[in-house]
Amino acid sequence: LKWPPQGLDFEARTKRGGPLLARRASVLAYTLFVYLIMRFDLNVGGFVPNVYKRQVVENSDFRKYDDGLRMILDCTPELERALNDRLTAAAREGIVRYGLYQQDAAMMTCFTPSALRSDHVHFIDGARGGYASAATALKAMMA
Repeated sequence: LKWPPQGLDFEARTKRGGPLLARRASVLAYTLFVYLIMRFDLNVGGFVPNVYKRQVVENSDFRKYDDGLRMILDCTPELERALNDRLTAAAREGIVRYGLYQQDAAMMTCFTPSALRSDHVHFIDGARGGYASAATALKAMMA
């Protein structure tokens, strides 16, 4: 959780009405308000930050599609090497086919009708095309 937000300019440009400077100030004020609530676990109205954070994890999209498991992992370089070694060994034995792609950032797209309801959904992908790049690696391995 960081403030000011990295996508400040993008967010300000999506808002309608008024000069861009005023829209940036509005985004800064709103995101500071949210940052303080989340950073200090402040319950506001019916919003409970810890419940929301748990629901973000529970409602994140990380399931199987087309008989394949797709996921984004935030891990140490040591764990990445161990995972790669294990997958390489399993591929040699014909147990799995896989594609990996390492990058330094991820992106989460959220559909949140209301932060007070539990039906928000979060789609996570690598910020530099993680799933597509991993699929390219998989196809190269299969060729």
